[in-house]
Amino acid sequence: MAEMRLIVGLGNPGAKYERTRHNVGWRVIDVLVSRYRLGAGRSERRAQTWDGFIRGQRVKMAKPLTFMNRSGECLRALMDYYEIPLDRLIVVHDDLDTPLGALRLRKAGGHGGQKGLRSIIQRLGGKDFARLRFGIGRPPGKMQPVDYVLRPFKGDDAIKADELAARAADAIEVWLSDGIELAMSRFNGDAPGQRVGRSKADLQAQLAICLRAHELAPSDHKALIKLIAIQKKLGRIEEAVAGHLKLASLYDTKGESSRANAERVKAVTIKPALVDIQRAIAEWHLSQDQPKKAAARYLILANYYRERDPAAALREVERALAINPQHPKALAYQRSLQPLLETE
Repeated sequence: MAEMRLIVGLGNPGAKYERTRHNVGWRVIDVLVSRYRLGAGRSERRAQTWDGFIRGQRVKMAKPLTFMNRSGECLRALMDYYEIPLDRLIVVHDDLDTPLGALRLRKAGGHGGQKGLRSIIQRLGGKDFARLRFGIGRPPGKMQPVDYVLRPFKGDDAIKADELAARAADAIEVWLSDGIELAMSRFNGDAPGQRVGRSKADLQAQLAICLRAHELAPSDHKALIKLIAIQKKLGRIEEAVAGHLKLASLYDTKGESSRANAERVKAVTIKPALVDIQRAIAEWHLSQDQPKKAAARYLILANYYRERDPAAALREVERALAINPQHPKALAYQRSLQPLLETE
């Protein structure tokens, strides 16, 4: 069976909270449920949940029913029951420090005062999970934040919120299919037509400077890191992937294999089709006496092949089983592939 991803939208239960700023996480879940026709869902472990497949990934979506400041209770119950690791979780929540109309995807981080996130971090015992901040902006005048977040959107703000919820759902789809790095490069910032930061011309000028700096000092990893960041902001994803691989080679020449492997992971997160690099990552973990991470990488590769080439997916599962013949997820995955192999 394909490994499950958990998508959680934060909010408060009850009709009076339904359209408030604090419940934008629920609104994004509603968009995905409607988009993929997942029905009414069901109640489990103090959450309303839906199961389905999005972009070829098996997902569970959840709205905690415990009120915002106790969101971690139901998340911990869901993740324990379904054995979902932190790196397969994304949490959608409102953010006062992000302007209305903007999204901010992050791979990890603190709670920033958001009570739902604080509860989740406390209950899960870690903060290394993805989150999608839905900008609601700061309260006007002397209004207290606690009052502001519990007010509904009105007028033009209500239209912007609906548009941003759809865009947030798009971002989650990209997170599922292409990984967090590509989702960040495409969606972090204001909605199209609302950008107030650097223009494309400014970024192009910065790109020229970074390219020149890299040409003058090709062994300077800092110059290359800056270049990759600008490439991502401009949507030059293939070049950014090549940059991560070049940076990996640079770290290899310096004997920094851990940093080299981390760059290869970034490259395949953006472009999973780099199957040789995926295998190289697995082999590196084996060389570092990290069999669990090696097996997990082979299963990630199997998931990439699953719909494209079930026989190839099975070969990757067999590589994971060669490391651990009793690996429960690999055994379950092997069984789940049989119907696909029989139809070929």
